[in-house]
Amino acid sequence: MTRFCSITGGRALLVLALANLPGCYGDADEQPGASPQAQWVQVAPRLLENRLGLVGHLQSMDHITLAAPFDGLIADVRVQEGQHVEKGQVLVTLDPAQLQVQLRQAQAELLKARREAQRLERWSSSPEVARARRAVAAANQNLSRSENSLRDTQALFERGIVARMEVESLAQQVNTQRQDLTAANEDLLTTLAHGHGEELSIAAMELANAQARHQALEQLYARRELLAPLAGYVVRPAPQEGGKSVPLQTGVAVTQGVPLLGVIGQERFQALSRVEETDLRLLHEGMPVQISGDGFSGELSGRLTAIGIQSETADTQGAGAQYPVKVSIDLPAQPLQHPMRAGMSARLSIILQRDEQGIAIPPHALRDDGQGGRYVVYRATPQASVEQIPVTTGAAVPEGVMVRGLEAGLVEVQARTPD
Repeated sequence: MTRFCSITGGRALLVLALANLPGCYGDADEQPGASPQAQWVQVAPRLLENRLGLVGHLQSMDHITLAAPFDGLIADVRVQEGQHVEKGQVLVTLDPAQLQVQLRQAQAELLKARREAQRLERWSSSPEVARARRAVAAANQNLSRSENSLRDTQALFERGIVARMEVESLAQQVNTQRQDLTAANEDLLTTLAHGHGEELSIAAMELANAQARHQALEQLYARRELLAPLAGYVVRPAPQEGGKSVPLQTGVAVTQGVPLLGVIGQERFQALSRVEETDLRLLHEGMPVQISGDGFSGELSGRLTAIGIQSETADTQGAGAQYPVKVSIDLPAQPLQHPMRAGMSARLSIILQRDEQGIAIPPHALRDDGQGGRYVVYRATPQASVEQIPVTTGAAVPEGVMVRGLEAGLVEVQARTPD
């Protein structure tokens, strides 16, 4: 019997070649009274698994790309590709000369914005407000003196001592000074309002913006040394558009955001593969998976963690769509004799169905009852009477076809009709 699968395009095809299987299902001795063209095969509960085989490759789950935090020159390179690094180790240092110019300018803007905000917060005691208050006080005093002088002159006019013209002149002066007092009060209110409302809000926002710009530049300056975010190995970054990458050498000019190098960890791995659209209905997240490969030792366990939503374009016209799948791998507590490395090929065996006490029978033991059902010819022991037992068929497994409704015993396998 061919037990499992051939792998074509990432999909496992179960091929079950069944002919005279006494070794797989038990002794197949002919029973007295049985058809000479049939066999009786022993069946019993056993562990049964239906699997889907895929091929893929390993990928580290901790792959971090380090990019240039600001425009500048590479001042120092302390590592090379493939080198093992510890978390926090300095990898590359950038020259912050250009950034320092921006930082000083941002600091000057911050000081100006802070000074303006503080001036408006203390506006009620500012020289401008004090000057407006003095103007109001002076206008009050002038008006008070003029009103007193007008009263005195009015009394003298009533006694015939002064002329009417003098009274009218003082009255006009009082009116003018009352207008001056009103204007001084309005000017005081306007001056006081300058330290409240929109003016104060604008100053507060400008201060917040200046603080944010200065803080952002300080954070960039603190990142002038690129540190390893985790323990692992240094790798080259993925190429940018155009296929060119920045050479990691002292004196090379880099722009903000350009990837310089990457660090991959060795603590967590996942396997990537593709599954054909016809097999998607068989899969769901959380399924157990067995992982093995030629480059690493042992067979490891894992779980199906993700099934792609969008298909990958088929290379040939008319080919079925394929969908990416991810499998997380449970690494053993003890280090592997031959450790995993990113990019290694891997064989994935996804356990679609598992039954600890399942029963599988040869396909030719199944018979149609003429009403859409299936049954088997069964006897509990070689000496027991023959019965027809209705069964429910399940998935095909290397041992045969899984069935329900049957207990341990013997089933009759019909002889195959020669082609």
